[in-house]
Formats: sequence, structure tokens, C-alpha cells
Amino acid sequence: MSWHSDDHDATAGDGRVAWTDDERLSAALGEAVRESELADRVTAAGRAAFEAHRALAGPDDLTLELFLLTLVHDSALVGGPAGVRDRSGSTSRTLVFEGDGVGVEVELQEGRFEGQLVPAQRGRVTVRRPEGDVAVVETDEVGWFHVDARPTGPVRLVCESAAGTCVTQWLSW
Repeated sequence: MSWHSDDHDATAGDGRVAWTDDERLSAALGEAVRESELADRVTAAGRAAFEAHRALAGPDDLTLELFLLTLVHDSALVGGPAGVRDRSGSTSRTLVFEGDGVGVEVELQEGRFEGQLVPAQRGRVTVRRPEGDVAVVETDEVGWFHVDARPTGPVRLVCESAAGTCVTQWLSW
């Protein structure tokens, strides 16, 4: 119910609706968003960002600043010989993420990937999709890790060590 007895929607001279009732405006906006083709993707992205921040920050510190690692090298985008193979004979892709004094190097292979924290140190690496964590692995003393999974779609790595927590940008592998 409106809080003003004389509130009503009126059409302006140019055909636009002059909204005078906040509840009706809110309902109309909600319906427009639900009808949008992007609504599901926007909702999923927003939920993923919130959940990632909440999971990393902890319940008592939602103001935690995370180090965002930026992709600075992707072997798939570099010109040169195509089909470079690693020791195992399978094709691989190398990604390098860097931030403020920290980073992670990753080599993607069919069905698995491995990498190393930079600087070399013990830690934990979480493979995260918007829907949740895919894998969590501990690194060894030189920061090396191995994951027997290669998820598709948007993926990011959450790297935790004594130096702090950093996350890679979302990337489709």
C-alpha cells in the first residue's frame, strides 16, 4: 500500500510512465530483470564473486583485500611453433599469473595440470569454479603442486601461503 493517498501512476505527455509508487516500480523492474536473457549469467557471476570473497575472507572479515593475479603469459596466444610437446608426448599449455610480488605458473595437460607458487613456498592451491571448489591440493616446499583434474568453463586458482592469499583472474581453460 502506498504511503501517500494520492499516489498513482500517470503517463507523462511524451508517453513515459511517471512512477509514483515505489512498490509498483520495484515489481516492474524485477519483472524486467527476470525477462532478461542475461539475468541467469549475471546472477551466477555475482553469486560466484560473493561466495569467493566470503569463503576467502572468513565470517568476521569481509573487508579482506585479496591479491589478484593477472595472466601475463599464455603459450596458446604466443606466436611460434604450434604443437609444442612436453616430455610425456602430449600437447600442453603454459599460463603465468603475476601480482604484487607473488605469482603462479601452471602447465595444463590433458586431464591434469601442475604448477608452482612464486616465490617458492609451502601452501595450498584451490581450483574453483563459480559453483564451488573442484580440488584442493597442498604444495611442497618449493611450491610445486599437481592436480588430477582439468575442469572446463570459468576457473580460477586460489593460492594460500604464509605470504597471504591470492587469486587468479577467471579463465576458461
